[in-house]
Amino acid sequence: MISIITPTFNSDIYLEDCILSIIHQSYDDYEHIIVDGMSTDRTLEIIKKYENRYNMRWISEKDQGMYDAIKKGFEMAKGDIFCWLNSDDMYMPWALQTVSSVMINPKIQWCTGIPSQFNEFGINYCQCRIIPTYSQKVIKKGLMEGRRLGCIQQESTFWTKELYVKSGGINPDYLFAGDYYLWKSFAGYEKLYVVNSILAGFRVHKGQKSEDRSKYYGEIGMLHTYEKLSSKVKLYSLRRFLHNYFTQKSIIRINNINF
Repeated sequence: MISIITPTFNSDIYLEDCILSIIHQSYDDYEHIIVDGMSTDRTLEIIKKYENRYNMRWISEKDQGMYDAIKKGFEMAKGDIFCWLNSDDMYMPWALQTVSSVMINPKIQWCTGIPSQFNEFGINYCQCRIIPTYSQKVIKKGLMEGRRLGCIQQESTFWTKELYVKSGGINPDYLFAGDYYLWKSFAGYEKLYVVNSILAGFRVHKGQKSEDRSKYYGEIGMLHTYEKLSSKVKLYSLRRFLHNYFTQKSIIRINNINF
């Protein structure tokens, strides 16, 4: 079973779209756990509207931030595959079926899809033109944080409960970069595989937590002077191209999978 955690707080504008993207999956062996931080808008009304329509559980209580809420959700989870989907983001209809078919292979302990973005109206308008890949070494070094060698899209990433427990899980002390540090922990144990399909999308809109990149990078650490120079003269773009070329074996091509 796949356990999907959705942290939410006053997210009534987009939450229903998130829920519907899960309900409309072509795969039904999943559970959805919504962890609300005591919203004061219509969030709870929306949750209650759908709680008897699919396999969903929810709690509403004060928390110490998004990653604290996510940690609570995973502690409640019963599945053997974990993921989280923020309340303003969405899955593609084939996402869970694809992940289930891929991760039936025991050597694949975590995987991700091709990154994409939705606009505020829910239109998937931006997809990577290449399939980004990440070696275990690159992730362990923390080079996949957006300024150097791209970033691993959280919405499109899935992992086993076994790997989550082994790595120590999400650290609730972080407020902005908890996913970055979780990926680094995973890479200490397992290789990341990439599916040649768009599995989910990140919704771009004003006021979202991830909009403040300075706070995100503040938790990760600032670039060294030579790294800033490398970025300006496009050396990281060249390194990214070469890295992708030499890590193509980590791509899982779904046309070779029996669904």
